[in-house]
Amino acid sequence: MSSPPTTTKAPPQNGRQLLPPSMACTSILDNDLYKFTMQQAVLQHYPSTPCSYHFTNRSPLRARLPHAALPWLQSKIDAMGELRLTKGEREFLERRCPYLGEAYLNWLEKEFRFRPEKEVKVDWKVGGGSGVVESEPGSPRMSDNRVDESGEQQDATVTTTNKLGSTGLIDSRIAELQHQAGSNKKDEEIVEITIQGEWHQVILYEVPLLALVSEAYFRFGDRDWSYDGQFEAARDKSQRLVDSGASFAEFGTRRRRDYETQRIVMQGLIAGSAAVSSLNDTDGVRAMTAQEAIAAGKGFLTGTSNLHFAHKFNITPIGTMAHEWFMGTAAILGDASQANQVALDRWAQTYPSQVLGIALTDTFTTEVFLKTFKGSLARDWTGVRHDSGDAFEFMDRMIHHYDQDPLVGPEMRKKKRIVFSDGLDTELAVRLYRSAVEKGIGATFGIGTHFTNDYHHLSSFGGEEGAEKTKSPAMNIVIKLHSCAGRECVKLSDDHGKESGSAEAVALVKRQIATLV
Repeated sequence: MSSPPTTTKAPPQNGRQLLPPSMACTSILDNDLYKFTMQQAVLQHYPSTPCSYHFTNRSPLRARLPHAALPWLQSKIDAMGELRLTKGEREFLERRCPYLGEAYLNWLEKEFRFRPEKEVKVDWKVGGGSGVVESEPGSPRMSDNRVDESGEQQDATVTTTNKLGSTGLIDSRIAELQHQAGSNKKDEEIVEITIQGEWHQVILYEVPLLALVSEAYFRFGDRDWSYDGQFEAARDKSQRLVDSGASFAEFGTRRRRDYETQRIVMQGLIAGSAAVSSLNDTDGVRAMTAQEAIAAGKGFLTGTSNLHFAHKFNITPIGTMAHEWFMGTAAILGDASQANQVALDRWAQTYPSQVLGIALTDTFTTEVFLKTFKGSLARDWTGVRHDSGDAFEFMDRMIHHYDQDPLVGPEMRKKKRIVFSDGLDTELAVRLYRSAVEKGIGATFGIGTHFTNDYHHLSSFGGEEGAEKTKSPAMNIVIKLHSCAGRECVKLSDDHGKESGSAEAVALVKRQIATLV
């Protein structure tokens, strides 16, 4: 089985490759499934509800955008206004996502449009560039010259914009490698993004905007990397998971290096999960079905969260809900103590018979969630998703919780499933799977950045011949629901220090959930 052809040339000796034109945001489905499932639920339960989202860069010392990236980023955001659900894409959704109703698909096809000029505001702070951080030897390196979208060098003077509006010429030479002293901070920007509108109208922006910011950074900033070996690495990761018996999905859109990386990685994951009968198929390979994998005693690729790539590769789209479903519900109710119960009940009204029955536990901490998730809820929901805190401790907690519930118990617990999705790599997923088998609970895995943004720099740190290549780390970026129905939204998480919301709003939510027994 050979690697797929790449669209890139071999990197020049200075370690910088020529990137292909970006295909990001050329399909309305280049997004995660759970944004569409939540959009349908929001339309049913919370129509015409105003909201806002804010972008946060959690690694600001390592991930500012160079000036050259800003016009490209704005042009890509503007182009989202041209996206439409095509006939072929609708047919795919009808076939693969039968829980998306006809009325919703009619609305999505005929009425929904991105309106970035009204809904998305992009600003930046000038001159806040990242300095040298000696404790971060793998921090991204900046290219020496400007590049256009294809990776070709430009003159040092380019046209850019103020607030991505009025234009002016800015003399901007992109900074030297960040580990060198005296980096030129004025050529880097702190990007600020705010999204505002009715919840059902603006809910689809989050994932594509995050993917665009990441791609902008690695297209114009850290360019000391290559696609070489990405197919093989993804294939090997997939084979390792399959051989261990673990089932897994690709969850990497929001922090992917770029569209092309995700395309290559999907090909590698499919090849690594290939049916035995397809290994010698000259027309390509297909991933094993669940039935084939079980018969062979193997794990398998369950699908991808990205609807576009699910369509492109004819595999299953994967997803249910995100934290914002609970955060928005709490804000609308004005009472976080009721949010878990109401959010689960309303979700089940939109998706009856547990067709999307994996519950997310940690919006206001798992401890608080489990005070609601008992009895008929614990019995009826298929399982839960882990997204923060220690994964092994979470597994033990859920097993104990199910076993102590009189409507579940140890026998039914064995049929429940935990979807692990927090910071996974291949080794951790295998360890978790073996632990789940030993303890008697189902487990599957949603793996993101480890698949779609796992790179090393091409040049060695410090330039020494034969020196170890440093990691080219992904951006740690998020877009969170900031307000809904005029109230601030809060997320607590099971990770200490990752609370989302102002101190006052967080304190209010903590007082509200403290009333639960």
